Amino acid sequence: MAVVETHVAPFVLTHPMIQIGDDTDGVQIQCMANEVKVEVDQDENKTETFCGSYTSYKAQVWTITLTALQSFGTNGLETLVRPFVGSIVPFKIRGDADATESIDNPTLSGTALVKAFPWMAAAVGETSDFDLVLAVQGQPTETPPGAALP
Repeated sequence: MAVVETHVAPFVLTHPMIQIGDDTDGVQIQCMANEVKVEVDQDENKTETFCGSYTSYKAQVWTITLTALQSFGTNGLETLVRPFVGSIVPFKIRGDADATESIDNPTLSGTALVKAFPWMAAAVGETSDFDLVLAVQGQPTETPPGAALP
């Protein structure tokens, strides 16, 4: 296999698609958030023997963190997202909501446990922003599979 050099421009996040819940009973919250992080962590095991040191890694743990802006009312985050807290629900994230899903604009999906979030966190005259955390259950799926997730 030959070495491949990357020659594409970096992805610039402008209007992502972020959905919690399924296509029937879900909430798209991209307009009520201003930052998204999809992070993966792996704990490490180091074993020392008389013959050397060996490293192995535990299973990957994926976490999605959205900096969300609290809103109330019929279509507010409090009304639409709070019912998902403590539940394992489907999620979907795509870098550009306005573009078609493709190898250049893949969708990450799976199921996640929704962590409780503050009801209000703001000073006078400011928006209430908070972290909305989704603990991904198992491995997420990338479609179409571009650079396959390990």
